[in-house]
Amino acid sequence: MIEGQIKMQRGRIDDDGPDMCIFYGDNTPRGDRNLVMNTFCFNEYDFLNKKSQPSFIKELELRGYDLDTLKFSIEKLI
Repeated sequence: MIEGQIKMQRGRIDDDGPDMCIFYGDNTPRGDRNLVMNTFCFNEYDFLNKKSQPSFIKELELRGYDLDTLKFSIEKLI
Protein backbone atom coordinates (compact mmCIF):
# COMPACT_ATOMS: atom_id res chain seq x y z
CA MET A 1 0.00 0.00 0.00
CA ILE A 2 1.03 3.55 -0.65
CA GLU A 3 1.46 5.81 2.37
CA GLY A 4 -1.74 7.79 2.95
CA GLN A 5 -3.82 5.57 0.66
CA ILE A 6 -7.24 4.11 1.52
CA LYS A 7 -8.82 1.27 -0.46
CA MET A 8 -12.17 -0.38 0.03
CA GLN A 9 -13.65 -3.37 -1.77
CA ARG A 10 -15.76 -6.46 -1.26
CA GLY A 11 -13.87 -9.45 0.12
CA ARG A 12 -13.79 -12.35 2.57
CA ILE A 13 -11.92 -12.68 5.83
CA ASP A 14 -11.41 -16.09 7.48
CA ASP A 15 -14.06 -17.93 5.44
CA ASP A 16 -16.80 -15.57 6.62
CA GLY A 17 -19.36 -14.34 4.11
CA PRO A 18 -18.48 -11.47 1.78
CA ASP A 19 -18.15 -8.09 3.43
CA MET A 20 -16.70 -4.68 2.66
CA CYS A 21 -12.99 -4.61 3.54
CA ILE A 22 -10.82 -1.55 4.05
CA PHE A 23 -7.08 -1.41 3.49
CA TYR A 24 -4.81 1.52 4.22
CA GLY A 25 -1.22 2.63 3.98
CA ASP A 26 1.09 3.88 6.71
CA ASN A 27 0.20 7.15 8.44
CA THR A 28 -3.46 7.02 7.40
CA PRO A 29 -5.45 8.56 10.26
CA ARG A 30 -8.07 6.36 11.91
CA GLY A 31 -10.65 9.13 11.49
CA ASP A 32 -10.11 9.12 7.72
CA ARG A 33 -10.59 5.34 7.54
CA ASN A 34 -13.74 5.66 9.65
CA LEU A 35 -15.07 8.40 7.37
CA VAL A 36 -14.81 6.09 4.34
CA MET A 37 -16.43 3.12 6.14
CA ASN A 38 -19.23 5.24 7.62
CA THR A 39 -19.99 6.93 4.30
CA PHE A 40 -20.27 3.64 2.41
CA CYS A 41 -21.59 1.18 4.97
CA PHE A 42 -23.75 2.71 7.70
CA ASN A 43 -27.43 3.60 7.53
CA GLU A 44 -28.37 7.22 7.88
CA TYR A 45 -31.14 8.25 10.23
CA ASP A 46 -33.60 10.89 9.09
CA PHE A 47 -34.52 12.59 12.37
CA LEU A 48 -37.17 14.78 10.72
CA ASN A 49 -39.14 11.79 9.39
CA LYS A 50 -37.96 9.44 12.16
CA LYS A 51 -36.83 6.65 9.88
CA SER A 52 -33.62 4.99 8.79
CA GLN A 53 -32.26 5.43 5.28
CA PRO A 54 -30.27 2.59 3.67
CA SER A 55 -26.50 2.89 3.46
CA PHE A 56 -24.87 3.86 0.18
CA ILE A 57 -23.82 0.28 -0.60
CA LYS A 58 -27.25 -1.11 0.38
CA GLU A 59 -28.89 1.43 -1.92
CA LEU A 60 -26.60 0.33 -4.77
CA GLU A 61 -27.47 -3.31 -4.07
CA LEU A 62 -31.21 -2.51 -4.03
CA ARG A 63 -30.79 -0.85 -7.44
CA GLY A 64 -29.29 -4.05 -8.85
CA TYR A 65 -25.56 -3.33 -8.74
CA ASP A 66 -23.01 -6.11 -8.16
CA LEU A 67 -21.12 -5.13 -4.99
CA ASP A 68 -18.37 -7.64 -5.83
CA THR A 69 -17.26 -5.17 -8.53
CA LEU A 70 -17.18 -2.15 -6.20
CA LYS A 71 -13.66 -0.81 -5.67
CA PHE A 72 -12.74 2.53 -4.08
CA SER A 73 -9.29 4.03 -3.77
CA ILE A 74 -8.02 7.45 -2.76
CA GLU A 75 -4.58 8.88 -1.91
CA LYS A 76 -3.53 11.87 0.17
CA LEU A 77 -2.06 14.83 -1.64
CA ILE A 78 1.66 15.16 -1.09
